[in-house]
Amino acid sequence: MRRKRQFLAPLSLTFSVLLFSGLGLLLWQSGGLAFSPGDLSSKSRPASRIQGFSSHADFEQECKRCHQPLKSLQASLCMDCHTEIAKGIEKGNELHGKLENPLQCAACHGDHKGREFDPLQGALAHFDHAITSFSLIWHQFNYDTSRMDCQACHLSEQDFKVQDKNCSGCHTGADQDFMVEHRREFGDGCQDCHDGTDNMVNFDHSATAFPLHGKHSAIRCVDCHLSGHFEETSGDCLACHSEPGVHEALFEADCTACHSTETWSPATLDGESFSHQLFTSFSLARHSQDFQGQAINCKTCHLENLRLVDVTACTTCHTAQDADFMTRHQNGFGSNCLDCHDGTDRMDNFDHANFFPLEGRHAEIDCEGCHLSEARERIFAGTPRECSQCHAEPEIHAGFFGLKCQYCHAVSNWTPARLKIHPFPLDHGQDRESACETCHVQAYDQYTCYECHEHQEQDIIRTHTQAGVLMEALKNCFQCHPSGLVEQNDRDK
Repeated sequence: MRRKRQFLAPLSLTFSVLLFSGLGLLLWQSGGLAFSPGDLSSKSRPASRIQGFSSHADFEQECKRCHQPLKSLQASLCMDCHTEIAKGIEKGNELHGKLENPLQCAACHGDHKGREFDPLQGALAHFDHAITSFSLIWHQFNYDTSRMDCQACHLSEQDFKVQDKNCSGCHTGADQDFMVEHRREFGDGCQDCHDGTDNMVNFDHSATAFPLHGKHSAIRCVDCHLSGHFEETSGDCLACHSEPGVHEALFEADCTACHSTETWSPATLDGESFSHQLFTSFSLARHSQDFQGQAINCKTCHLENLRLVDVTACTTCHTAQDADFMTRHQNGFGSNCLDCHDGTDRMDNFDHANFFPLEGRHAEIDCEGCHLSEARERIFAGTPRECSQCHAEPEIHAGFFGLKCQYCHAVSNWTPARLKIHPFPLDHGQDRESACETCHVQAYDQYTCYECHEHQEQDIIRTHTQAGVLMEALKNCFQCHPSGLVEQNDRDK
């Protein structure tokens, strides 16, 4: 038995050597195909070739392209072909670069499962969409509550690019009016703004670091979020509003110290509402730019102190523009510009006739005759235009003829007046008109005939009493004698 075992040992060793040698030769001759677990996939992406191959099936006879045991890691061999994925993993900015173990290719992309097997689709069972820039938290169901599949957003099963028309098509079907306005304002680049985690229907801007108050609440999103950018939008006033030239570099950059979102003007100064016209009685309506078109700022007029005005700033600026006019103007009206000007006037083309024609005696009056207050201050705005505002109504007809003096009097002279309506003849019993005082002794709304007929009083009373005229009506002569004559029927009586 011992001899038999000694004989069989060399024979067994020889057989083993021959067996492994044969297997090695077979493996070498077949390129490893003898141990292949199955056919490779023939699936390919349209018009896509890598190193001349369109699918794994094209190099099925060359196992070493993917398998080099003890010599190279399989992932390294994958990267030799899929160079773009390798670059993305290296930079960390591509989908595979965001995976926890990006070099475990076979863990997601299997093969040797037949010609129809798609390694890309097979990877979906292991894929976590959260590693992308778009979350599916709000995109698991369609508006009709049906389950949302990949093709709802992605172009195809081979090409997983997302087309914005898929987004707009779905959301337009749910709310067309909103989407038309939304696309008009922000365009079609949905993923430029949306990451899938937002729910803008219930968005409350007041919950952000920049609540929308006052005028800000009425503006559109795109007025501040240019090009559809929302994150890191500046809340600084100067990011949207340029500093007004009128106070450029004069105040701090904190606009809220003087202005509010309710309205830009009036501003507040020392805690009080500020309006240049109300505080100073001088409007800036015609003083936003100088004669050269440059912005006038506060220090242009307030040379040393913003609370004080130096009129030399006025005269210096206007003299540079028209020295001859300013010399005449100052000689005639002095240099205290604010006594006459309130910023709203433009006196170089001033025509007094547009406000109050200076005719007759009015043309002889100095400006101070009308434009001077009781405190000896020059006033122009609000100067009276009615006669009675400058001239006291004569006592003799006060309250009787009204205040339209021009109906009877002329600007050339106060007297004689022109009485246009007087039913009773003014030349009664004489060759010429009687003076008003002859009949209107006390006032023009009262008259008496006894200034001339006083010596006939008893006869008048007797004859009128006989005619049935009562004493109360006796003094109302005009009622019976409107022409001033004794009517024929009166003579008969």
